Amino acid sequence: MKLFVIILVLTLVIMVCTNNHEEKPPVNSEIICPDGVSVCPSTSTCCISVDGDYSCCPIESGVCCSDHIHCCPKHYKCDLKIFKCDRVFNAKILSMEPSLNKIEV
Repeated sequence: MKLFVIILVLTLVIMVCTNNHEEKPPVNSEIICPDGVSVCPSTSTCCISVDGDYSCCPIESGVCCSDHIHCCPKHYKCDLKIFKCDRVFNAKILSMEPSLNKIEV
């Protein structure tokens, strides 16, 4: 009976530890944009820029604005009339940065 309780407790501990562990990419890893060429940090979002290439929004899961210059945090929308991110709270509109490099084929 003691052995059964020990195994049960250990199994529960292992289940709790593995369920609480979310796999996130390393901070210094990169993502490949949908064009298959542009690369951005994993902590950012690929957005199409004014020139049609991809730029990096400096927010993970960011929202790309229709002006192809700005982006907003997840769950916000771009209000380009007043250059703010619209939600219940005010958020700062951010400028996108050029992608890090191009993947050579």
